[in-house]
Amino acid sequence: MSNLSPIFIVGTQRSGTTLLRLILNAHSQISIPEEATFLMPLLKRKYFERPISGSELRSFVNYLSLNPQFKLWNYDISSLISSLSQKDTITLRELLDELFSSYSRSQGKKIWGDKTPSFFRKIDILYSLFPNAKFIHIIRDGRDVFDSWRKMDPSKNNAAVVALDWCYKLFTIEKSFVKIPSDKKITIRYEDLLENPEQVVKLLCKLIDIKYESNMLNFYRTSNKYIGSHHSKLIFQPINKYNRFKWKKTLSLNEAESFTLIAKYYLKKYNYEAKYFLKISNFFFILRDILFGLPRRMIQVLQAKRAYDLAFKKGSSVNSIPVGNSPKKNIK
Repeated sequence: MSNLSPIFIVGTQRSGTTLLRLILNAHSQISIPEEATFLMPLLKRKYFERPISGSELRSFVNYLSLNPQFKLWNYDISSLISSLSQKDTITLRELLDELFSSYSRSQGKKIWGDKTPSFFRKIDILYSLFPNAKFIHIIRDGRDVFDSWRKMDPSKNNAAVVALDWCYKLFTIEKSFVKIPSDKKITIRYEDLLENPEQVVKLLCKLIDIKYESNMLNFYRTSNKYIGSHHSKLIFQPINKYNRFKWKKTLSLNEAESFTLIAKYYLKKYNYEAKYFLKISNFFFILRDILFGLPRRMIQVLQAKRAYDLAFKKGSSVNSIPVGNSPKKNIK
């Protein structure tokens, strides 16, 4: 088991978590693989309180060996599968550490990390399992989150629902962060990372307790080692401070005002522009979006959860993730 503190990057989808992962991956000691949404069925209190053994462990090993999202980590998992197959029992902490350390060793590095936006609900469990871990929360203007998300997934083309989603996730992350000591957590803004990358990355290195390496800002030269071409072309290029506040040009007036009206509290809290003109038409726009969009979003989340839970229970591949929540599209 690794004695070094792991790193958990948390944040909503499309908030710059992938950019941050690649920057940290460019460090000589840090390795953070593609997302691990496939671990969601394991991150439950019942596995925190008792070891995993017997048929549950065998099902997980089979599930892991077949999982299409895990295959995107793109390394030889044969020794990991062999090691897990020979065990009679294992704790959740040991399992996660062995899984991520296996990837880290394949990269010739010592510190492992994770970047899975879906884990925003699991921060309490992760902190309980790894009390020395370092947590990095990255925030991006929610209107840019909305604009970016819908470009990748047309089913997210609903300003009011994404605004509610954004606020809920920030609330959940903040609630968990209260329990984490200040020397083990940091919250940064995506926009500040673009504006002053060296300054922000040095803050992250200080938190992790590692020496800053200038090559971290040359992450784009090695992006293709750690990520597929289906991602934004921006992560294969140097950081550009002008890739901020695109919503001002791309969102319609109704979309911008509706999102701002719903998310005003968090926009102001994190020093984002939060002006809007209150009009009756905004309320009709929001009501329509929520009535039609919220049930669909809830169904997507429940279907994805059910698909992962069933696959884990049966020890099979995840073949029924709904459109917009597939393992490949979940990596943001």
